[in-house]
Amino acid sequence: MPLVTDYHAVKDIYREAKERHVAMPVFCCEDRETLEAVLAAAAALGEQLGVEDLPIIPAWTGRYPARPQILLLTACGDAVLGTHLMLSDLDAFMGETSPYRKLRVLPHLDHAFPWLDGDMLDNLTDRFASVMCDASERPFEENVRLTAEYVEKVRGRVVVEGAVDEIFEHDGAEKNVPTSVERAEFYLRETGVDILVPNVGTEHRAAGMQARYRPEDARKISAAVGKILCIHGASSVPPADLPGLPDDGFIKVNIFTTLAVSAGQAVARQVLDNVGNIFTQAQLEDLVGAGVLGTAVLDENYADTRPPISPKLLGAATSSRRDAWFGSVKGRCVEFLQTFNYAAFQN
Repeated sequence: MPLVTDYHAVKDIYREAKERHVAMPVFCCEDRETLEAVLAAAAALGEQLGVEDLPIIPAWTGRYPARPQILLLTACGDAVLGTHLMLSDLDAFMGETSPYRKLRVLPHLDHAFPWLDGDMLDNLTDRFASVMCDASERPFEENVRLTAEYVEKVRGRVVVEGAVDEIFEHDGAEKNVPTSVERAEFYLRETGVDILVPNVGTEHRAAGMQARYRPEDARKISAAVGKILCIHGASSVPPADLPGLPDDGFIKVNIFTTLAVSAGQAVARQVLDNVGNIFTQAQLEDLVGAGVLGTAVLDENYADTRPPISPKLLGAATSSRRDAWFGSVKGRCVEFLQTFNYAAFQN
């Protein structure tokens, strides 16, 4: 089916998720392998549940300084070109012969700063199910004003997410205070956003021990504004707290760091297991002599080496590393879909 970008259709899906007590993961992508793995995860779980049209949210950032994902998609680093490529890939993945064609796919533009990504926020709005108009790094009054202006401009055309307070990087020296109920209510009333991002103790790209998620704060805010919350910095939420996020008022959960770390490690393992299929014997001996690798790699029966030790397409070409990345991301995405109660779409 076509991408779900109609405002009312998108709102209906969020309403359905809320009624079914589901928090929808927002899986951020900066390459085609991750994008397809997100869709493949939803299709695989849907087959298991007997539900062909599970909703799924692939996302990417624009020129967001902390992680400009769309700039990383191409070697030339063009944001608009990258966005068109992502959307054209999604269009193709929704084609008649695609195994993912029956999914309800809601593309999301994340962390779009109005002063950096205004071209995409203004000109590509109709291609997205939702956009995050992120002015949270500006003073609060300016944040409110900029967000309200954008909401008014696109009202009824796209679901808009906004951040009350900035979510910091885990290694930043400055830390924000958690969002208060009063501040969240004021922000929602003045901006009119559809989805609200509060600061509830999480940080981007943090481990659980480095930041403390505050479920009690989230529940208080949700009780006041409704179940319209999105959590950023989910990597700093303790695993035991993840299944409770729907109860805490979250309808969306942003996820990226854990996907990239798990997949990057999977690729590294794939390369290490295939050094005998990538290098010559002499090259491996040089690496062993330099202390980079251990002597085990010189055995032609090491790991996945296919004798004799020599460069082979199965080890040197990119497809094997792609498959390692793809498989890892797909597996992690399935885990998150299960954690956030996607089984409820079965009913």
